[in-house]
Amino acid sequence: MTKVTFYRTQDSLYTAVDLVGHAGYAEEGEDIVCAAISSSVQLIHVLLFDVQKIAVDTLIEDEGAHIRLTLPCDQLAEGQDAFRAFYLHLSELEENYSEFIHVTEVYNDAAD
Repeated sequence: MTKVTFYRTQDSLYTAVDLVGHAGYAEEGEDIVCAAISSSVQLIHVLLFDVQKIAVDTLIEDEGAHIRLTLPCDQLAEGQDAFRAFYLHLSELEENYSEFIHVTEVYNDAAD
């Protein structure tokens, strides 16, 4: 299962998102849930970094299948629409494939 955690400030601003684990819907190369998640991560990164010119901090760890995208503190406002769309997209995936993806939100002042 892929576990997705969106981090938000007490003022509800998105600050970061963590994605951990493989979906496990099917064998590697045939896993449509994993493909949908991977494609959406690539799209959100391109939107933030290349289109909006937001210096998003990106962590990719192959071991454990961990990806983290963190918005810079001085560009939180600019990244909100993209993160909101990403949250809605992954939540829709969760509705249809709840055995393979779980999406949560954590409210705090930092994405520890």
